[in-house]
Amino acid sequence: MTKLTQMSGDLFSSTADGMAHGANGLGVMGAGIAPRFKKLYPDMYAAYNAEGTAGRLHGGDVFVWKAPGITIFNVISQGILGPNAKLSFVEAGIRKALAVADADGVRTIALPRIGCGIGGLDWADVEPLLEGLAGESICDLEVWAR
Repeated sequence: MTKLTQMSGDLFSSTADGMAHGANGLGVMGAGIAPRFKKLYPDMYAAYNAEGTAGRLHGGDVFVWKAPGITIFNVISQGILGPNAKLSFVEAGIRKALAVADADGVRTIALPRIGCGIGGLDWADVEPLLEGLAGESICDLEVWAR
């Protein structure tokens, strides 16, 4: 049975074969957890930035980047910078990420409380959404909080 597991600590300590985070449609990774993704996966950032700069990323999209042993899901939870995440964007993006994960054999996606930091969403709204989506997928979700 697919599940959502709550984890505590550093997201980047996860051994999951997939990682996701909330991103904006502009291709910018300057705040929140995004700069860590940018630093650890510079090739991913370059590709994501090119897509955002070209105007090809929109709320609810997911920009998927693959490398040996890891798949990164940049869920476009907000079209622009700041506290502008939308629950509908999180739902659409995570749904798409899980579909890719299921098709590609990604067993677990580790992610922060997506959309709830800089994005401005309330975890009380996001958590049940993620639980429902995890229940529809083969892939498990690990939600990391500090």
